[in-house]
Amino acid sequence: MFTKKYFQDRTILFLNLAIILGAVINIVATVLRVNTSQAVAIIRYQVSLGLAGFQRADIIQLYSFALMALVIAITAVLISAKIYHRRRILSVLILSLSLIALFFNLIVSGAILNLQ
Repeated sequence: MFTKKYFQDRTILFLNLAIILGAVINIVATVLRVNTSQAVAIIRYQVSLGLAGFQRADIIQLYSFALMALVIAITAVLISAKIYHRRRILSVLILSLSLIALFFNLIVSGAILNLQ
């Protein structure tokens, strides 16, 4: 699956390293920001419900952001390696979109973990 040409392509190598770095940043940011001293965490506020509009979740559910970053990174690298020998451009597109998904995961997890 991982051919020698796959790792010699500079663009692919740069995107793979950026995805791995993005996943590590997501995981570390999520693990460090989760406040385990509370039993539940606020994940959403609905204005229409007034003071009762705080939606709560377990602390374990907040770690799903780190798990999602790991799944995105592994899936992107494996799919791009499998597709690389057929279409290089599609492989670059998959890695680029996965990098964007990791960026959005970091933004959303930061917003939700700031409510905690």
